[in-house]
Amino acid sequence: MNSNCRKLKLPRTFCVGKDFGCLVPREHQNEQFEFGSLEWRSVTFDDDRVAIRYADAVVAIYDEQDPGTMWEIGYAYSHEKPIIILHTISEPVNIMITESLHAYLRSFKELQMYSFKQLRTIPYRGEVT
Repeated sequence: MNSNCRKLKLPRTFCVGKDFGCLVPREHQNEQFEFGSLEWRSVTFDDDRVAIRYADAVVAIYDEQDPGTMWEIGYAYSHEKPIIILHTISEPVNIMITESLHAYLRSFKELQMYSFKQLRTIPYRGEVT
C-alpha cells in the first residue's frame, strides 16, 4: 500500500480501539451544499474552527504542507491545543511548526503507539527552514 493510501485510511482507522473520538475534516464536507459555494465555504470553515476549539489535541500530517492544514496548526496553537505532527518524509520543517508542536512523529506506527492520555512532549530535532 503506498503512503497516499495509508494517509487516506489513517483517519478512519486511527481512532478504532481508542478512548476518544476523532473528527477528520475531510470526512465532514457538508454535502448538503454545493462544493465551493459561499454557504459550503462558510459552514465548512465554521465546523473546522469549532472542532479545533473543542479538541483536546490536534494531529496534523505535515507531508504535503497544505495551506489549510498550516492554518489549522496555527489556529490550534493560538488556542493552546497540543499539536502532534506526523511527518513521514525526510525534509526540513518550518520553524513556525517546530516551535508550535507538542510532539513530532516520523511514522504511522509512532502515531499508533503515541499515548494521547500522557501527551508526552517529543521535540523536533532536525533541520529547519
